[in-house]
Amino acid sequence: MNKTFLEYVAEDIISKYGTNLSRIAVVFPNKRAALFLNEHLARLAGQPVWSPAYITISDLFRQHTDLKTADPIKLICDIHKSFTKCTGIDETLDHFYGWGQLLLADFDDIDKNMADADSIFCNLKDIHELDDISYLDDEQKEMLKRFFANFSDDIESELKKRFLSLWSHFGDIYHDYNRRLTEQGIGYEGAIYRKVASGQTLHLKYDKYLFVGFNLLQKVERVLFSRLMKEDKAKFYWDFDEYYMPSPSQHLTTSPSPLPSGGALVSSAPRTSAPTNLTTSPSHHLSGGALVSSAPTNLNLSDFPNELDNTDPDIYANMRRPKRIRFISSPTENAQARFAGNWLLENHRYRAGRKTAIVMCDESILLPIMHSLPPEADKVNITSGFPLAMTPVASLVMLLFDLYTLGLRKKGTTLNPHYLKKLMAHPYAHHLQEVHLKGVHLSQVHQEEQVHQPNSPSHHLTTSPILHHIATLIKQVGIATKPDGDPLTQESVFRMFTILNRLAALADSGDLLVDNTTLRRLVSQLVSTSSIPFHGEPVVGVQIMGVLETRNIDFDHLLLLSCNEGNMPKGVNDSSFIPYSIRKAHGLTTIDNKVAIYSYYFHRLLQRAGDITIAYNNSTDNGHTGEMSRFMLQLLVESGQKIDHYSLTAKNQPSPLMPKAIEKDETALSKLEEMSRLSPSAINTYIRCKLAFYYQYIAHIKEPDSDPETIDNRMFGNIFHRAAYLIYKDITDHSPVIEKAHIQAYLSNRKLLASVVDRAFEEEECKTNNGLQIINREVIIQYITKLLKIDQQLCPFSILAMEEEAKVYTQLSFTTPPSHHLTTSPSHHHITIGGIIDRLDAVTDKQTGKRRIRVVDYKTGNKPSSAIKSIEEVFDPKNIASKHSNYFLQAILYSLIVSRSKEWNAANDAVSPALLFIKQAPAAHYDPTLLIDKHPISDVTVYEEEFLTKLKHTLADIYSPDAAFTPTDDRKKCELCPYRMLCGL
Repeated sequence: MNKTFLEYVAEDIISKYGTNLSRIAVVFPNKRAALFLNEHLARLAGQPVWSPAYITISDLFRQHTDLKTADPIKLICDIHKSFTKCTGIDETLDHFYGWGQLLLADFDDIDKNMADADSIFCNLKDIHELDDISYLDDEQKEMLKRFFANFSDDIESELKKRFLSLWSHFGDIYHDYNRRLTEQGIGYEGAIYRKVASGQTLHLKYDKYLFVGFNLLQKVERVLFSRLMKEDKAKFYWDFDEYYMPSPSQHLTTSPSPLPSGGALVSSAPRTSAPTNLTTSPSHHLSGGALVSSAPTNLNLSDFPNELDNTDPDIYANMRRPKRIRFISSPTENAQARFAGNWLLENHRYRAGRKTAIVMCDESILLPIMHSLPPEADKVNITSGFPLAMTPVASLVMLLFDLYTLGLRKKGTTLNPHYLKKLMAHPYAHHLQEVHLKGVHLSQVHQEEQVHQPNSPSHHLTTSPILHHIATLIKQVGIATKPDGDPLTQESVFRMFTILNRLAALADSGDLLVDNTTLRRLVSQLVSTSSIPFHGEPVVGVQIMGVLETRNIDFDHLLLLSCNEGNMPKGVNDSSFIPYSIRKAHGLTTIDNKVAIYSYYFHRLLQRAGDITIAYNNSTDNGHTGEMSRFMLQLLVESGQKIDHYSLTAKNQPSPLMPKAIEKDETALSKLEEMSRLSPSAINTYIRCKLAFYYQYIAHIKEPDSDPETIDNRMFGNIFHRAAYLIYKDITDHSPVIEKAHIQAYLSNRKLLASVVDRAFEEEECKTNNGLQIINREVIIQYITKLLKIDQQLCPFSILAMEEEAKVYTQLSFTTPPSHHLTTSPSHHHITIGGIIDRLDAVTDKQTGKRRIRVVDYKTGNKPSSAIKSIEEVFDPKNIASKHSNYFLQAILYSLIVSRSKEWNAANDAVSPALLFIKQAPAAHYDPTLLIDKHPISDVTVYEEEFLTKLKHTLADIYSPDAAFTPTDDRKKCELCPYRMLCGL
């Protein structure tokens, strides 16, 4: 590579201003480039140098105002106050926060482009207000006319009315908001910039301001630059390339220029030797497979002449020089990160030090890159910092917020053990052993299923107590980990403590009035945008950077990772309250500008590099589109460079692990002997997969706890069962016989029905405060309604017992055959079998007119796709999925126990099993009685002998010393098995 852009700048500065640069300020778009320029100045001068001042454009604006940049959350809180004042809409800050961020971004853009807010937010229905639009060109006028055509009187809609109502207040909100902030001596960035640009005088500290490497200039910057130029205080150094800058000959043509849009950001103005009043036609370029227009021309070079020679090909004609360019497709992000280590070793690129860069288009792959660096690359500079969100203290804070927000139950008096256990599993939890969580000691987590906490923060309090409390806990962690001397831990704790204190101060002042859910989201948002800087020498070693840090810096060897559409350009969207047409007409930032900015970043980064490798993820999994960046496609079409294509593939193909059987040893057999009671669920588990039975009932490996904030099938069924129980418990408490009028009282009162379902949600410790839960609530109400309508057809009938009241057990004796390796004689076993019935009721058989007892099992899932034809099929594991044979086993077993029970069937009535599939049950003439080969089981004793024979055979197999715990042959059953990871699946 030839000299870098900053080297040319350093040479020009020394040649024009000498080595005493103390009265000069060098202004950059960001801070990173200043370190490199300073090193070039010291090296090129060959003698001691009075270094210039290095400032960013933000620093320059802030030096000329008394206003302070406000905290972003404080800004949203204040814009919410202005919103409610001007609109009269009593919107909570929780609901408004997302709106506030959009509105603040719009106000910021208006001010940075010095647009007239009143003109933008004019009343769209008062067309006469558009009479004075002489300041707009013909294209802008036409664009506004097309937009306002949508608001003619003959086009009415509720959405349009709401938009117009809100839009009419935006001007008032803008002015009130700025007054509110000014009174406090604070402002948002755009307002501060505009005030400086509009000010009468500037108190300049330096004799010269050298602006280096800018691209898109907003109106406030152009105004400031112009004022400094008039005072002969400003000079400019532009970084671009002929590849994306039109040549003088192209200015004289009218055909579209097929050049990257980034050139429009620097200028379409001429070089030093060309006339200064030429403009270019709109540039069109291939982006993502489609022709799109470039951003509006920004005549930077003509308005602010370049200090470097625009005609020098060594500076501005590097993109078309021969380069080695490789495009590499990768199946995963981690594969790209691992490739980065090999890339550094290839041709000893790491030896080039700072002339070698790994640029992350997606900075979330920083950690795998760090772990993939070869030991030979001993000097590395990471500019993006370590993400705070990836530190243990961040996860600890999120767990604490979960505990005190999602984990609250029973009106804030109890904490959910699920969240307490998750907190206890955190590596920093032991540092909190001496700090009681407002009355709850962490060591109690595993002993107490319910913990009473009358003094814990709850949703009845403001956000301030929770923030102060969690900040205290984080401080305790910092004190406890200080002796370890780990700087990352200490820095991450400090950063987190600062964030929490910052929010607590806003809450204490009354600005931050949000609920706990919004508070958690704010903390997560702040943490995700925070990083911990790495310490070291920034201009030495391989550079690992984000895209924005590369501005003004050139490299010989360049590796771009995750260069996918969506990452490059990144975050390009047009979310705004101001429609595109109005933004375009008033010169505000549009999506075109945003795309063009990244186009400039991309091409500028490549222009002086000779060795370029660009990797992208070609997978379409996990939200990835598998599409390379539009700028890569553009290179393929326009650059004229030879581009090689490669794919990353794994050398080692993982061989899937096959689950292995576990033989019964003395320990397993003794565990079985200790099991004096078996449930139908345990027997069904054994039939489904013997190995799963071992994990659950012999090894006692518990299934992972489900997230209490989500409703899985089991939780859904539990809530339905509980709601049904509460309804019939209420009825049977007043009448032993259920009549149609009892059920009709619920069917005709939806509020009463809904209140019962809400109580069931509460008792099952499941909240209905999110959209999915609200949908589940409605579905359960519908299911309960359908159940009541089905039962109403049975009236009158009586319920004998439900749930916990309907426990049924029986004793079974069976014999296991002699063992070939442990015993020599058969073993005799006695075991209790039974469980809890959903509902035990007594109805009148319509055919016989006699009383019949039903064992009813509610099912909220799907009905079986095919029917059971024999008792033998009930014990066949192949029928579990298609015929729900496991449901049959449980219902028939309970029915047999009830039929022989003196407690529940003293009159020796017929007993039948019933499976009530609520989801697919017709409302009329539905009989849930089980069918065997299409024959209803009106009396279960008909199948007693055959069923018990099969059951005892299964029990003998469970207890047989020679029957190993073998895995199922059906891999589909493994997909939802909680123990599949133990089997290597």
